[in-house]
Amino acid sequence: MGYKKITIAAMIARKLKAHGVRRMFGIPGGGSSLDLIAECASQGIIFQLAKREDSAVIMAAVTAELTGTPGVVLTTKGPGISNAMNGVAYASLDRAPVLVFTDGFSPDLQSYVTHQVFDQKAMLQPITKGHSLLTSTDPEAELDRLLLLTMQPPVGPVHVELTAVLAGKKITVTDHRPQTTHVQNEIKPNQRANSLIAGAKRPVIIIGLEARDTVVAQKIVELVERLRCPALVTYKAKGVIADSHVSNMGIFTGGKVEQTCVSKSDLIILIGLDPVELILKPWPYNIPVLDIALIRHKPHYTLATETLYGALAPSLDLLQSQASPSIWTKNELVAIKNDIDSRMQFVGRRDLNPQSIVQMAQRAASSRPRITVDAGAHMISATAFSQASEPFDLLISNGLATMGFAVPAAVAAALENPSRGALAFTGDGGFMMCASELALAAQTKAKLLVIVFNDASLSLISIKQRSRNMVKRGTEWPRLNFAKIAVGLGCHAWQVENVVDYQRALQNAFALNGPSLIDVVLDPDGYAEQLAALRG
Repeated sequence: MGYKKITIAAMIARKLKAHGVRRMFGIPGGGSSLDLIAECASQGIIFQLAKREDSAVIMAAVTAELTGTPGVVLTTKGPGISNAMNGVAYASLDRAPVLVFTDGFSPDLQSYVTHQVFDQKAMLQPITKGHSLLTSTDPEAELDRLLLLTMQPPVGPVHVELTAVLAGKKITVTDHRPQTTHVQNEIKPNQRANSLIAGAKRPVIIIGLEARDTVVAQKIVELVERLRCPALVTYKAKGVIADSHVSNMGIFTGGKVEQTCVSKSDLIILIGLDPVELILKPWPYNIPVLDIALIRHKPHYTLATETLYGALAPSLDLLQSQASPSIWTKNELVAIKNDIDSRMQFVGRRDLNPQSIVQMAQRAASSRPRITVDAGAHMISATAFSQASEPFDLLISNGLATMGFAVPAAVAAALENPSRGALAFTGDGGFMMCASELALAAQTKAKLLVIVFNDASLSLISIKQRSRNMVKRGTEWPRLNFAKIAVGLGCHAWQVENVVDYQRALQNAFALNGPSLIDVVLDPDGYAEQLAALRG
């Protein structure tokens, strides 16, 4: 085994490359981030300069979700990392493995320097899994520990503070140091779980974000088809079972609309469900629950009758032999699906409405772009009526449910898979929070289309305001022309107000290779009924 002396920054770059990292994001300061950019470039790792730190972390997190490798973001100390907090919170609550590198404060200056100084570790501690200054006697082992920690369920961000002096310090490393990998617990046969599956006449399967794996998804489909039972997915699990599958009843949020299906069951099988995805409502079912998950989640909305914790694929293999056809009929499933769809329909005064905007956009696309969805009232139509056939076909912030997600997520998705590209659905409020990232999309010629639902308001908040019989205040602004903003940032763009112009704009946008935007002026009437149907 050979030994050599290299800088800590070089060691980090080598380690990131060994873990499959190909791209990182951020806004550098004048400290260690410059060392990391230089050393990572020598390893073939691209640095993408974002316009906002929170967007940079979202891009890194989405890249991690799509690749299965750690995401990497670089920020300066002080205002840089404080502005990144929303993105770090996304990585934490939406379960994305991200290494957050921030410039650090030199110990020899801390006796008198106060400019930009605060306790960065303390600020991030509630939403990160670990922290290091890499000042131990073995910084390589310390980085290995953080890389392992960020990938252990529930996956999430870790934080490294690194000074420029330390980044340039030389350490001894080995040429072939073994990578530390997480070892899953062995899944053992569970007689009670087998009995629940074997005895169920009307089981229903609810699929969550932990199941977003190609192998796991295939095993879930096999189980669903063996049981001939209905299945529902959380927002982030869309595509684990295709929307077109006869057993897919739609979205599960913990709300009202899915109760038509779930309340008729005699066994609820949770597969990979992380309760971070559910809305704040009590569990409404007095039905046995089999919880199959990577780990035990605490707190949870329900107390499971039986549990299987560990790798999902082996758990599903154990249950396959006990599964036999249920008494659900195909006609019954079709009727339930039609009932759920009918209650989710957008009832408005115009033919250009959130539902038709989503459906027409996806029909016009030829490259199966990944769909990204921002938080807001338009999210209901975007998740209910878009079509997904594989995990990660739809990307959304659900654990955090943050606005300003869709555009940076679309940029990351388009950079990760240029041939597919991305289609972002965002409200006008969310778009204004991250519009500057279109400049990065233009610079990289990313293949993406952003569709802005321009209703001049925070529609979801306005609905809640009206439901409390309050006067509408603080939820509206003058209607803006987002197409002009997009053109100024280097994109092609159109503002439309009718179906004909919208279809023409879609045709033009999908004929382009670079980024574009369609600003759709619409009436928000109908959102309230959709929200009531979904959540109750």
